Amino acid sequence: MSQLTLRQRKIFALTRVLGGLVAAIYLAYVVVANLAAGLPFGGALRLSAVMAVVGLAYAAWYLRDLSAVAREEKNAGKTR
Repeated sequence: MSQLTLRQRKIFALTRVLGGLVAAIYLAYVVVANLAAGLPFGGALRLSAVMAVVGLAYAAWYLRDLSAVAREEKNAGKTR
């Protein structure tokens, strides 16, 4: 199987970063809106808050990957 190009790796990492951020922002909005409506912080609302944090962690993890791709592109540009 062939190796992914730097451009493909960049697009995949960027897609995952944006997906994680969108999920985290949406879930954080759900938590805040429900807390503002007076619901207690428990059960499904607590799980939504945890999943929002997981979405941020997912985005941060792939942001590291995106940074590594950028470093590789920079190094490849120096050798040309």
